[in-house]
This record gives sequence, C-alpha cells and structure tokens, in this order.
Amino acid sequence: MNAALFEWAEVQLGAMLAAREARMAAQHGLIKKHNLPVVSFTLNIPGPVKRFALADMLFDSGVDMISRALLSHGMAIADGITRRCETGCEYIAAIDGDAYRAKAALTALEESFPAARLFDMDVITREFEHVSRADIGMQPRRCFLCSAPAAECARSRRHSLDELTNHVHMLLWQWYADAQAERIGRTAQRAMLYELAATPKPGLVDRRNNGAHTDMDFYTFIDSACITAPYFAQCAREGLCGPADGAALFARLKMHGLKAEGDMLGATGGVNTHKGEIFSLGLISAAWARLIRYGAPVSAGSICKTAADIFASAVPDAHGLSGARLSAHGGFALALNTALPILRREAQNGMDTAACAALTVLMAQNEDTNIVRRAGEDGLEYVKRLCTYTDTADADTLMRMDDELIRRNISPGGSADLLAAALMLYFAENDL
Repeated sequence: MNAALFEWAEVQLGAMLAAREARMAAQHGLIKKHNLPVVSFTLNIPGPVKRFALADMLFDSGVDMISRALLSHGMAIADGITRRCETGCEYIAAIDGDAYRAKAALTALEESFPAARLFDMDVITREFEHVSRADIGMQPRRCFLCSAPAAECARSRRHSLDELTNHVHMLLWQWYADAQAERIGRTAQRAMLYELAATPKPGLVDRRNNGAHTDMDFYTFIDSACITAPYFAQCAREGLCGPADGAALFARLKMHGLKAEGDMLGATGGVNTHKGEIFSLGLISAAWARLIRYGAPVSAGSICKTAADIFASAVPDAHGLSGARLSAHGGFALALNTALPILRREAQNGMDTAACAALTVLMAQNEDTNIVRRAGEDGLEYVKRLCTYTDTADADTLMRMDDELIRRNISPGGSADLLAAALMLYFAENDL
C-alpha cells in the first residue's frame, strides 16, 4: 500500500463545524435559486484527516457516478457546485427530478461496491427536508466494522478511531488497486488488438490475410484476445497486492499464465495464438502495477526495468534463455529502445503506419525463434537482410514482403510479440 496516497494535514473541530454551516447555506441557496431538490455528496472519512489523494480520487469518481445514476432514472443535474476544502470535498447539485426517486437511485449507488460505503449522499427536498432511507423503505446504513446500525455504533463509540481509519484505508486501497488493475488490463488487451489489426504485417495474421498460417485467422486472434483479457488485470493485481518478493511474485504470475494459456487453447481449438504475449504483457502488467504500489515514477523505461528485475529474481541466469524469456531478462530492450521510438515518431501518420514500421525494424534485429523453427537460421538471416535493405516505408512494399514470406512459410511471431509489448509501453506512457 502506497502510504503517500493517504497523507494530508489534520483539521480542527472548529473548521469542521464551519464547513458544515457553509454546506447547509450552499444547499439552501441552490434550492431557492432553482426551486428544485438538491443532492449533497461528501465522503465518510473518520478522524482528523479528511482529505488525501485516494479520498479525492474516490470523490471525483462518485461525482461522475451520481450524474450517471440520476440520468439512468430520467433525472438530470440542473446546476452543481464542487468545493475542495481541507475539511473534505463537497458536491452539491440541484436535480431536475423527484427527490424520493433520486434518493432511491443514490442509495443503490451507496451499496454498489465496498468503497461506496464511504459515500454520504443526502437528498433535500424543495421544502428543505432531508429524505431518509426509511422514507424510501430502506434499512439504516450498517457500521463499517460490524452489522449493527451505523448510528448506534457512532453514538456508543463502539470502535476505536484506529480500527475505523485502518478499515477505511483498506477499502480505499482495494478500490484503487482494482481500478488500476482494470486499467492496466485494458491497456494490455488494447495492445494485443492493435498488434493484430496492424496491416500489412509480413507473414503474420492481419486484416489482409492469414499470413503464413493455415490453422488461424483474424477471428481466431480476436477470440484469443477476449478470453485472455482478464489475465492481465490479474497480473496487475498481483503487482499491486501480491508478494513483495520478486521470485514469489513471478511464481504467482506463472500460475495465472498457465491458466491463461489453457483458456487460449480452449478458445482457439488448440491453436497457439498468444503464448508469447501472455508471458510478456503479463509481466509488463505486473511491473507497471508494482511501480504504482510503491509510489515510484512510472515510465516506459521504469516499467521495463521493473519487469526485468521481477524476472531476474526468479531466473537470475540468462544462459540458455531464448525468445520472450530472453527478452524479459533484458528488460524488453528491443521493444523499448527500437520499436517504441518509432511508434512515438510515426503515430501521427496512423497506427497502421507506425506499427508496421516498428515491426519491420524489429524483424531486422530480433533473433526470432518463431522464424528459426519454421525456416532455420538461413530463414532468419534472409528476413533480417530483407528488412534491413528494403525500403519498407509504403504499404505496397510490405504487401510484396508479405507475399514472399507466405511463399516461404515464414512467420515472424516473436517480433509481433515485441511489437505488442512496445504498443503497451506506448499506451502506458500516453496514459500517465
């Protein structure tokens, strides 16, 4: 857990009382201005520290959720005020709709996921009356830590401040970790799909043809990418919440990876579409998440270094490694230092152009074991020469190369895996 996400200054009781008075005045002001009910949203954060980075993130997410929840019930926000004070963030909005329907919608939102227990969403009628849970037939809110009514525990001070604070921090961290893991997982899947869609890719499955493959096509790869997508979020969760020891973390990743490979083979009828990308993008997902976990600077370079450190802690000796494992041991150097700069430079010309340009440079330099298995060392040297000395800047040239590699039954699958890694790094650094 990144302690920096919970740091902020303490506030005094007087400031809290003044903030409450100001909030009530703002609520009444909006009701009078629009003659509409209002929703007033704050967070239930126990103790003297009311604002910190994770609380602000959850608050901002809650504001978005309020708008969507009301809209789904046919209500819109007519006017809104957001205030960010040392006593906590506040959102007060006039709503064009029935106060009781709004309370029902927002109560459901408060129960929708564990960290939503921190949401405090009041609805106030045009007559300045608070709509309670009882008014809509709902039970009172329950305590953070036990099943008793929350108000009862608060009056009796049944739980210590440390207990409450620790539980709130756990809820916030779990919410944040889940959100980050899902974001990283989506980025990995996006990289897989962009690598697949890039066209024309010599010898590889793309939108033009099946490349040098008779057992798979474009849709086989889509099926594979869809079935394996949850795996990358799992890898990110391990980086965020799993073992601190690198070797133990890698063992967890390997376990998830074997299941993902099984899912892939089940979805494709036994065809290996993404084994290399499952390994590489899973490791990159965990590395990216690990940096977030410890509050370290996140960049394409730091992700690759962290990935190499995780792998080296489990496999310290590079002797005998090849393919994706050798690439991981070296911190995905070709993806980082060769393909990524090309993606940055060429992206303005479209991702087809950028990805295919990066791929052909990778093919010129990569010791691609996929090519060796199909065409031997002579085939690998042929591909390297072809991509080094041929002008691959236009689609017509790439299509002629594609035809020739298909004729020779050559598929540069290892370079395609590196392209997917570079695409993930590209998306990661543009998402920071």
